[in-house]
Amino acid sequence: MFNAILSWLGYSVALILTMEIGYRSYLRFRKWRRLPGGEASDFVMSTALTLLALLIAFTFSIAHSNFVLRRDLVTAEATAISTTHLRQQLLANPQRDRLNALMQEYVNVRMEFSTERADPAALAAVQKRTAQLQSAIWEVTDEALDTPAGQRIAVSLLNATNEMFDDAERRLAAYDARIPQRILRSVHAFALGSALLVGLTLAAMGSRHLLSTSGLFLLVGLALSLISDMDNGATGLITTSQAPMERVAQAIAMERPSP
Repeated sequence: MFNAILSWLGYSVALILTMEIGYRSYLRFRKWRRLPGGEASDFVMSTALTLLALLIAFTFSIAHSNFVLRRDLVTAEATAISTTHLRQQLLANPQRDRLNALMQEYVNVRMEFSTERADPAALAAVQKRTAQLQSAIWEVTDEALDTPAGQRIAVSLLNATNEMFDDAERRLAAYDARIPQRILRSVHAFALGSALLVGLTLAAMGSRHLLSTSGLFLLVGLALSLISDMDNGATGLITTSQAPMERVAQAIAMERPSP
């Protein structure tokens, strides 16, 4: 399970220690090589931190786009399930009651999709049950289309059912969409390199500024942790709300079998 707090502390400690390594390394080897002081040192450090900020902003935008996509697909699937359910209410019994029972279980399984995504075995079980329910829903729908009530809404019901099933696949693809590992590794490496350069530059200037630089890298660590948390999508502090699915589940649960 992803722990955002530990991730933040881990990033921050790694950056502060890297800065300290750079600072002590300069002091140890300054008799062989000196970094430029004054304005030159300020320029090098400012440039490195500016580039780091741009890289973090770029990576954050990717993570945020993926998060928004996952959130929107939850709403889209909930809407598709609701639309399909409403059109099923125009069918005659016994197919209508059978579909209501299947749809109630289906929406509950779809809500489990988000909570079980972090566990591959549990996710596989959810996907298997989803496929089974889709087959059952399709079988009963096919029977209903042979009735007069089903024939009147055949096209709209089939379209809604297909859209509901397609949205389930879209959500699976969206949760697999992550920031490329090469980009994440590059941002982490650049952050550590920037911290090392800050340490070297501060040593050349003759002052560590430990409080201010530690605060800076705590903020950088927080940004990196937010990116990882948002990119994770399944566990952590930033997760996709299931409120639309919960509202649909409540609406379907209110349906009572016909006497």
